[in-house]
Amino acid sequence: MIDVFLVHLDRIRDTLALLPLLDDAERRRASRFHFAADSRRFIVSHAALRLILAEYAAVAGPQLIFETNRHGKPALLQDDKLFFNLSHSGELALCCVTGVGEVGIDIECRRKIDGEALAQRFFSDDESAALARLPADRREQWFFSCWTRKEAYIKAKGLGLSIPLDQFSVQCAPDKAAALISSPYAPEDVPRFSMWDLPVPDGYQAALALCGAWGGVPAVREWDFGGR
Repeated sequence: MIDVFLVHLDRIRDTLALLPLLDDAERRRASRFHFAADSRRFIVSHAALRLILAEYAAVAGPQLIFETNRHGKPALLQDDKLFFNLSHSGELALCCVTGVGEVGIDIECRRKIDGEALAQRFFSDDESAALARLPADRREQWFFSCWTRKEAYIKAKGLGLSIPLDQFSVQCAPDKAAALISSPYAPEDVPRFSMWDLPVPDGYQAALALCGAWGGVPAVREWDFGGR
C-alpha cells in the first residue's frame, strides 16, 4: 500500500490544542520561526503527521518516537517497517505512508521564478536542456515539475542535499511519465525507484518517489483533524 494524505493547513488557526501532540524538540523548532504563520504551518503539519502515523502504528500520537539520520530524515522507532515522509508548502501539506520501501514526497507552491536560470544552476545538463526546449510559457510549470521529482528522490534517499542535484536526472518531457532516468551518482537507483506526479490543487506541484516497485498509482485523499 501507498497512502497519501493532503492536509489544508489554513483550516487550523488556533494551534494551542495541537502542541501536546508534539515532542519537546518539535515544540522548540516551532518556537524558532520568525513569522507566526510559519510556526502555525509547522505545528499543524507535524501534528497531522503524528495522528496519521498513530493509526498505522497503533500508538498514540504523542507517544510516537522519531529518530533521524545525520541528514535529518526521520524514522519511526516503534515500527521500522513503516516508511513515511512529510512535505509542506504554502497552506498545503502532503504525508505519505507505505510499507513498500523508503519514500520521499515533495509539494511546492508555484510562484514566479526564473526557472531556466535556476535549472542551469542546479539541474543536470540533460534536464536543463529539456526545459530550454519547451515554449517559454511552459518553463515555469515544468521547472516545478522537475524540482518536485528531484526533491522527492533525494528525500527518499534520506541523504538531503549531500546528493548533488546535477548528478542525476528525472524525466522533464511534458508528454512522458515521471521517472528517474539516469543517476551517475548511484546508477543502481534507476531500476529500483518508482516515481509519480500527484494530483494537488491548482497552483501547486507535487511528486512522490519510492525505492521499490508498486503496481498501482498513488491516490491522494484529503485529511482533516475532525472527520478522518
